[in-house]
Amino acid sequence: MVFGLWKRRKDMTPFAMYQSVMDQARQPVFYADWGVPDTIEGRFDMLITHAVLALRRLKIVDPSRAEEAADRSQSLTDVLFKDLDRALRETGVGDVSVPKKMNKLASAFYGRGKSYGEALDARDEAALADALARNLATNITDEADEPRAADLMSSALANYLMACDEALARQADDDVLRGDFGWVSSPATVQRRAGQLE
Repeated sequence: MVFGLWKRRKDMTPFAMYQSVMDQARQPVFYADWGVPDTIEGRFDMLITHAVLALRRLKIVDPSRAEEAADRSQSLTDVLFKDLDRALRETGVGDVSVPKKMNKLASAFYGRGKSYGEALDARDEAALADALARNLATNITDEADEPRAADLMSSALANYLMACDEALARQADDDVLRGDFGWVSSPATVQRRAGQLE
């Protein structure tokens, strides 16, 4: 358990942040309704996508609390990668291969953070959907379904991520800094409002 990484620390906030990110990334709608593959790769994509949103919010706290937010951001990132390392080892990846795979995961994390962040900053939902489609399509194993599935996922997710980014921005800094992220409570409500899925 990732909890064990922090059990001897007084400050449990990084774990609370990571737990919040994980819980939101596991929303069934992503996998059951929106077509995100319910695989290690698909779940990884949802995990890092929500981590990107959390880290974005931590960057816009009041300047007087910027140092605290930077520390929280680093701690959240540390917990994320320690848990990914643990997960790789539990799936049977050998010690020699773990660093190489972790480097690949880190590259994916920072690459997605840059492309998603630029689209979110510009409030460009089409660009965000395009970035999502490029990444999510790599997780679809049925080539015949790839164009439709990638479009389905990217359009629904782009709308959802925009809504989450806006909801997080409206939150009080105190809530965010203790890991109480204000996600869109039900992704399916965003889906219905947008009218993007049947």
